Amino acid sequence: MRTDLLTAALQDFGMTGVFYAVSDLAAPWGIDMPPIPGTMIFHLVTEGSAVVVVDGVECRLEPGDVALVPRGTGHLLADGADTPGAPLFDLPREELTDRYERIRIDGGGAQCRLVCGAVSFSGLGVARLVRALPPVLVTAGADARWQRAALDVIAAESISPRPGSDVVTARLADVLVVQTIRSWLEESAPQRGWIAAVRDPAVGAALAAFHAEPDRAWTVESLAKAAGMSRSAFAVRFTDLVDEPVMAYVTSWRMDLAARLVRGGGLSLGRIAARVGYRSEAAFNRAFRRWHGCTPGAFARRGPIFREQAGVDVTVVTG
Repeated sequence: MRTDLLTAALQDFGMTGVFYAVSDLAAPWGIDMPPIPGTMIFHLVTEGSAVVVVDGVECRLEPGDVALVPRGTGHLLADGADTPGAPLFDLPREELTDRYERIRIDGGGAQCRLVCGAVSFSGLGVARLVRALPPVLVTAGADARWQRAALDVIAAESISPRPGSDVVTARLADVLVVQTIRSWLEESAPQRGWIAAVRDPAVGAALAAFHAEPDRAWTVESLAKAAGMSRSAFAVRFTDLVDEPVMAYVTSWRMDLAARLVRGGGLSLGRIAARVGYRSEAAFNRAFRRWHGCTPGAFARRGPIFREQAGVDVTVVTG
């Protein structure tokens, strides 16, 4: 099983917290979570129980469970699937910091405490990884000792906030988000999508070769050779797995890498062009403008918006 690119994606999330909230809830309660494009939304139960419903998929959460909505899809979070939800931003909240809030709903019934949040990501492989995930992932309980310790710290910080509680909670929650994805990857074997392609012995070998040297003058033929397949068989298998033609994938990855390098600064356009496989700065500028809708200079000056591998422009709040 080839996991090099999956490991790289998990190590390169570029994760940034958009917001975090600690919720003290008593049934009946329901929260209608709005869609937040470009983020992963998570819910960690530290006390009591809850239900999350995403795209018709219902999951029951008990203490220690983490539910992850990887594409920021709107969903219901409640004490039960039949409890109506109030819009999140209509609920009264106490702002502890500009990104950390406390929400209270007292229906007089069974108690529940949640730590919830939305995190954005900028890692090059993450958007493709996210596209291959189901609408909701749940890790049941915190069996590993370090997970149990992290959960205990998050619970303690939520009950008795201290200076820096938001920072501690955010960092530990980020780790639990990655662990939730890692657990799903260990237990699942999707038949199509980027994960399936990475794990495929032939297509995965070609992807690994390309990602290691995106500046090379790759063609379908040379990538097929890296895969140990004929050109025609490789092209068909790649498109079937990734749902994208070979060279379209090459171009999209290069343009996303170029966007990161342009935004990061420190390199001349000529060096960036060379890093992503263009022999001339003029050719790179034309390609970049076609893909991102503006010149590299304009892209660097505009706000924290980037084109993800999913091909969708999203606003990402960065720290």
